[in-house]
Amino acid sequence: AMSLGSADYREGALARIEDARRLRDQGRWVGAIYLAGRAVESFLRSLLWLNGRQQEVGHNLRDLLTKARSLGLVSAQDDDLKAEINEVASLWKNNLRFIGDLRFQRDLRDIGRAQRVNNRPVKGDPIKANALVILESCERIISRGEVLWSKQQSKKK
Repeated sequence: AMSLGSADYREGALARIEDARRLRDQGRWVGAIYLAGRAVESFLRSLLWLNGRQQEVGHNLRDLLTKARSLGLVSAQDDDLKAEINEVASLWKNNLRFIGDLRFQRDLRDIGRAQRVNNRPVKGDPIKANALVILESCERIISRGEVLWSKQQSKKK
Protein backbone atom coordinates (compact mmCIF):
# COMPACT_ATOMS: atom_id res chain seq x y z
CA ALA A 1 0.00 0.00 0.00
CA MET A 2 1.11 3.54 -0.72
CA SER A 3 2.19 5.29 2.46
CA LEU A 4 0.99 8.90 2.69
CA GLY A 5 2.28 11.64 4.93
CA SER A 6 0.94 14.96 6.10
CA ALA A 7 2.28 16.91 3.10
CA ASP A 8 0.72 14.37 0.71
CA TYR A 9 -2.71 14.75 2.30
CA ARG A 10 -2.38 18.55 2.22
CA GLU A 11 -1.37 18.56 -1.45
CA GLY A 12 -4.25 16.19 -2.23
CA ALA A 13 -6.69 18.43 -0.39
CA LEU A 14 -5.64 21.45 -2.42
CA ALA A 15 -5.87 19.47 -5.67
CA ARG A 16 -9.33 18.07 -4.85
CA ILE A 17 -10.79 21.48 -3.92
CA GLU A 18 -9.54 22.80 -7.26
CA ASP A 19 -11.14 19.79 -9.03
CA ALA A 20 -14.38 20.54 -7.15
CA ARG A 21 -14.29 24.17 -8.33
CA ARG A 22 -13.91 23.03 -11.94
CA LEU A 23 -16.85 20.64 -11.63
CA ARG A 24 -18.89 23.42 -9.99
CA ASP A 25 -18.10 25.70 -12.93
CA GLN A 26 -19.42 22.99 -15.28
CA GLY A 27 -22.60 22.50 -13.24
CA ARG A 28 -21.56 18.98 -12.17
CA TRP A 29 -22.96 19.45 -8.68
CA VAL A 30 -22.85 16.00 -7.08
CA GLY A 31 -19.28 15.41 -8.26
CA ALA A 32 -18.29 18.85 -7.00
CA ILE A 33 -19.73 18.10 -3.55
CA TYR A 34 -18.03 14.70 -3.48
CA LEU A 35 -14.58 16.09 -4.32
CA ALA A 36 -14.95 19.11 -2.03
CA GLY A 37 -15.84 16.81 0.88
CA ARG A 38 -12.92 14.59 -0.04
CA ALA A 39 -10.68 17.69 0.12
CA VAL A 40 -11.92 18.39 3.65
CA GLU A 41 -11.27 14.78 4.68
CA SER A 42 -7.79 15.02 3.20
CA PHE A 43 -7.06 18.27 5.03
CA LEU A 44 -8.14 16.85 8.38
CA ARG A 45 -5.90 13.87 7.70
CA SER A 46 -3.00 16.22 6.87
CA LEU A 47 -3.34 17.60 10.40
CA LEU A 48 -3.64 14.17 12.00
CA TRP A 49 -0.57 12.88 10.20
CA LEU A 50 1.58 15.89 11.17
CA ASN A 51 2.98 14.18 14.22
CA GLY A 52 3.65 10.98 12.30
CA ARG A 53 0.95 8.92 13.98
CA GLN A 54 -0.80 7.28 11.09
CA GLN A 55 -4.19 6.56 12.54
CA GLU A 56 -6.83 5.08 10.31
CA VAL A 57 -10.01 6.84 11.29
CA GLY A 58 -12.40 6.19 8.41
CA HIS A 59 -14.23 8.79 6.35
CA ASN A 60 -16.44 10.43 8.99
CA LEU A 61 -15.58 14.14 8.97
CA ARG A 62 -16.93 14.71 12.49
CA ASP A 63 -14.78 11.84 13.84
CA LEU A 64 -11.71 13.23 12.09
CA LEU A 65 -12.31 16.64 13.65
CA THR A 66 -12.82 15.09 17.10
CA LYS A 67 -9.53 13.23 16.72
CA ALA A 68 -7.70 16.41 15.61
CA ARG A 69 -9.10 18.22 18.67
CA SER A 70 -8.09 15.41 21.01
CA LEU A 71 -4.50 15.73 19.72
CA GLY A 72 -4.55 19.49 20.26
CA LEU A 73 -4.26 20.17 16.51
CA VAL A 74 -7.53 22.12 16.50
CA SER A 75 -8.63 24.27 19.40
CA ALA A 76 -11.76 23.13 21.20
CA GLN A 77 -12.88 26.77 20.97
CA ASP A 78 -12.83 26.65 17.16
CA ASP A 79 -16.64 26.59 16.87
CA ASP A 80 -16.62 28.07 13.36
CA LEU A 81 -14.66 25.11 12.07
CA LYS A 82 -16.94 22.68 13.89
CA ALA A 83 -20.03 24.36 12.41
CA GLU A 84 -18.55 24.22 8.89
CA ILE A 85 -17.60 20.54 9.29
CA ASN A 86 -21.12 19.75 10.55
CA GLU A 87 -22.58 21.56 7.53
CA VAL A 88 -20.48 19.52 5.10
CA ALA A 89 -21.02 16.26 7.01
CA SER A 90 -24.79 16.78 6.80
CA LEU A 91 -24.55 16.03 3.07
CA TRP A 92 -21.15 14.53 2.32
CA LYS A 93 -20.68 10.79 2.59
CA ASN A 94 -17.93 8.67 1.12
CA ASN A 95 -20.50 6.76 -0.98
CA LEU A 96 -21.55 9.97 -2.75
CA ARG A 97 -19.06 8.92 -5.41
CA PHE A 98 -21.46 6.16 -6.47
CA ILE A 99 -24.68 8.12 -6.98
CA GLY A 100 -26.22 10.39 -9.57
CA ASP A 101 -28.55 13.36 -9.44
CA LEU A 102 -31.81 11.41 -9.06
CA ARG A 103 -30.67 9.57 -5.96
CA PHE A 104 -29.03 12.69 -4.53
CA GLN A 105 -32.22 14.70 -5.01
CA ARG A 106 -34.17 11.96 -3.20
CA ASP A 107 -31.67 12.10 -0.33
CA LEU A 108 -32.06 15.89 -0.16
CA ARG A 109 -35.83 15.47 0.14
CA ASP A 110 -35.40 12.83 2.85
CA ILE A 111 -33.29 15.14 5.03
CA GLY A 112 -35.38 18.25 4.32
CA ARG A 113 -32.82 20.09 2.22
CA ALA A 114 -34.73 20.08 -1.08
CA GLN A 115 -36.99 22.99 -0.05
CA ARG A 116 -34.75 24.87 2.40
CA VAL A 117 -31.00 25.31 2.75
CA ASN A 118 -29.72 27.14 5.83
CA ASN A 119 -33.25 28.34 6.62
CA ARG A 120 -33.61 29.92 3.19
CA PRO A 121 -36.12 28.68 0.63
CA VAL A 122 -34.54 26.98 -2.37
CA LYS A 123 -35.22 28.77 -5.65
CA GLY A 124 -34.55 26.60 -8.67
CA ASP A 125 -32.40 23.47 -8.56
CA PRO A 126 -32.04 22.09 -5.01
CA ILE A 127 -28.90 20.15 -5.95
CA LYS A 128 -27.21 23.34 -7.17
CA ALA A 129 -28.37 25.31 -4.11
CA ASN A 130 -26.93 22.70 -1.74
CA ALA A 131 -23.75 22.28 -3.77
CA LEU A 132 -22.95 26.00 -3.66
CA VAL A 133 -23.46 26.15 0.13
CA ILE A 134 -21.37 23.02 0.72
CA LEU A 135 -18.56 24.15 -1.57
CA GLU A 136 -18.35 27.50 0.22
CA SER A 137 -18.09 25.67 3.55
CA CYS A 138 -15.40 23.38 2.15
CA GLU A 139 -13.40 26.33 0.85
CA ARG A 140 -13.56 28.02 4.27
CA ILE A 141 -12.46 24.78 5.96
CA ILE A 142 -9.51 24.42 3.57
CA SER A 143 -8.47 28.06 4.20
CA ARG A 144 -8.69 27.49 7.95
CA GLY A 145 -6.83 24.21 7.53
CA GLU A 146 -3.99 25.95 5.72
CA VAL A 147 -3.55 28.29 8.70
CA LEU A 148 -3.63 25.40 11.19
CA TRP A 149 -1.25 23.31 9.07
CA SER A 150 1.27 26.16 8.77
CA LYS A 151 1.07 26.83 12.51
CA GLN A 152 1.76 23.16 13.26
CA GLN A 153 4.63 23.09 10.76
CA SER A 154 6.32 26.07 12.42
CA LYS A 155 5.95 24.34 15.83
CA LYS A 156 7.83 21.31 14.48
CA LYS A 157 10.89 23.32 13.45
